[in-house]
Amino acid sequence: MLNEKHPIIANGELYVEPIRKKTGPMVKRIPNDYPIAKQNMIRYIEHIFEQVQRQEEIFLDEKVICVRMEPKFEAKSYVPTSIIPDDGSLEIIGGRKYRIESTAESEESTGAKLYFVKATDWGLSNLKTILEKGLKDSVESWRNQIGSIRSMDLLSRDEKIMGFPDDWDSGTVEIILHPMAGETEEMISLFRNTSKLPEDRMIIRSYDNGPTFISAICSKDEVVKISALNPLRAIHPMGQVSIAPIRILPSNSTPQAPDAKKKSKITVGVFDGGVAESVPLLSKYVTAIDCVSEPEDAGYVEHGTGVCGTILYGNLAGRSSTNKLEIPPVSVASYRVLPIKNRLDFELYEAIDAIEKVITGQSEIKLYNLSFGPVGAIVDDSISRFTYVLDLLTYEVADSDINPLICVAVGNDGECDYPHNRIQSPSDIVNGLGIGAYTYAADGSKTRASYSCVGGGREGAKIKPDILEFGGSVDRPFILVGARPNTLSTSAGTSFASPLVVHKIGKLMAKSNSIIPHIGRTLLIHTAQKCGTLTQDEQGFGFCLDNVDDILNCEDNRVTILYSGVLDSSQTIKLPIFAPKINDAKGNVTITWTVSTIVNPNVNDPDAYSCNCIEDTFIPHDMTYNFTKRGSSKKLNLLKPDHVMQVKGLLDNGYAKSGFPVSHPAKKYWNETDLRAVDLKWDTVIRKSVTMRGSSILNPALTLHAIGRNGFDTQKIKYFTAITIDAPKYGGALYDTILQQYQNLAPIEIRNINRVLVDIR
Repeated sequence: MLNEKHPIIANGELYVEPIRKKTGPMVKRIPNDYPIAKQNMIRYIEHIFEQVQRQEEIFLDEKVICVRMEPKFEAKSYVPTSIIPDDGSLEIIGGRKYRIESTAESEESTGAKLYFVKATDWGLSNLKTILEKGLKDSVESWRNQIGSIRSMDLLSRDEKIMGFPDDWDSGTVEIILHPMAGETEEMISLFRNTSKLPEDRMIIRSYDNGPTFISAICSKDEVVKISALNPLRAIHPMGQVSIAPIRILPSNSTPQAPDAKKKSKITVGVFDGGVAESVPLLSKYVTAIDCVSEPEDAGYVEHGTGVCGTILYGNLAGRSSTNKLEIPPVSVASYRVLPIKNRLDFELYEAIDAIEKVITGQSEIKLYNLSFGPVGAIVDDSISRFTYVLDLLTYEVADSDINPLICVAVGNDGECDYPHNRIQSPSDIVNGLGIGAYTYAADGSKTRASYSCVGGGREGAKIKPDILEFGGSVDRPFILVGARPNTLSTSAGTSFASPLVVHKIGKLMAKSNSIIPHIGRTLLIHTAQKCGTLTQDEQGFGFCLDNVDDILNCEDNRVTILYSGVLDSSQTIKLPIFAPKINDAKGNVTITWTVSTIVNPNVNDPDAYSCNCIEDTFIPHDMTYNFTKRGSSKKLNLLKPDHVMQVKGLLDNGYAKSGFPVSHPAKKYWNETDLRAVDLKWDTVIRKSVTMRGSSILNPALTLHAIGRNGFDTQKIKYFTAITIDAPKYGGALYDTILQQYQNLAPIEIRNINRVLVDIR
């Protein structure tokens, strides 16, 4: 009988093959004539020296200058390394986008890339001398890079001040200073002397090879004063922590706690405002850990209790005192990280400190929830400390080669005007999940909750939120475990959509040992369902499936295969898409693939935040090739006799056969700008789908090519992939045919939850 349910299939990586990918740099016309560009560079350097002489008090011995590239020169092959000597007198320390305002030739502003260069006086003088004397005029790479530079200057005050509303007068800000190795202490001293801020109004945190972050309470005038500093990269407001209001329900509605004497050995970490661990629904399954010394706050505890209860039981709507709950699939470690006595915003830095300490010191917990953060939309050209820390911890902390997964609520300001309705830090993470909320429309259909913040995200995760999960609404509230004994609570917010996702990932892990957190991340995105009436910025990859069993199972002719592994830098591999006899299938066949990665974040360059990525290429038919000659191209299926007859004539006529079969779609002629905007190059998640006639598919495959940015091109990259082939009119059962032909593949083991239970001590 067709359409039976079967476990998804694992071990796809056992059939992965390394291949060689032919690459060549795209030749781009250099926009500026070298003689003119050279003279301009000399004038730029002279002007920088003049500015330094006028305001020496805002500079360190080493200055930070901006090298601004012409538009569409953002690919790594155009990084201006030719002007950087080996003696350290000039050093690239980061980058970002900048805007070129409209001109008579262009009605719209244009984005382009700038690089921050740390420079000594001698380094700038030496560069000027090389230009004046023409010492490198004969070097082609030098001429090309000088010709692709638009200008060289100092970052303006307006470019440093980001995200402040017009009516902002004072509050907490985050100040980001450039990485100034060797002068960090001098830089902090310069900041103190210039800002005149008292020590009790700021917290300072520095990172090796990274920037210095300062959380401080400032007035508008103080922001303007700070913005003059040359080592300053950015300053932006940091809103207060806001939690969703919670209403207590009558006690007689509370369901009964499980009466078993066991709990799950899978533990999930929660960072929040504490938990009422003694309430009967939580007492056996939650451990409370105080990471701050301030006394508990009732409102924070209510919030944290609701979050913990959601991770254990999900949404309790429809449950009453007549219902006895099942043993949760996970246990919870609740880390109280929110100070509540002094609510000055910079205290969020203390919460971040606590989170860093917990994750680096905790080897057993691999899944975390975070349902709070500073109110305020992300700023494209500035990475918050909160976001950077979570991405870095995900990348660096791996026990038994398993990296932690952090799920973050995107925020509840979705009803504000753009851009204030954009997702909030740290949900812009690239190595985790940023989760928005949906609710139900009057007709019963799912729709984005109006309060749920929208995307897009930034470079590395341009699709945000990642997914939507039920978060409740006034008409249909989220039902939570209450902080008082024998009570439930109601609320609505992304604060509860996020732990509901964590609940589902935890359940996936409990049901199968094959599911580790980042495979869970991949599967949730892979199976998310799009709503045709919502934009991508509203829904991300789509709505999370209600039932995890639908994520773990396939059908006879709709089969999902899992692959995972590690790619070396610049390595290319071929993932076979297991579809024997698919060429004989009638009707359309849909192939969907999702690839997620874990990358090293580069906080010094928001425009290049993800240091590594994977380029995917779909090959539908392994016997179809392109034959090209000076811009002319012919596509031939080498299984068709009439096409085979053409091959010799083409080759004799100067045509060349492509090294790989024809891909779908072709990316050959895309520039870096298009690859980023259309193909989402450098993002940590790829999800694509192709529908074709079965007769046009033969031995399909997906190739994955690892890429590293300059300075990070030796790093390995972890990948997790799910591929689904849906062939409703396949002759027979595709699932069985795959397993018969590829005997190293195996259905994942789906286990009873009792297999993950241990005695409660």
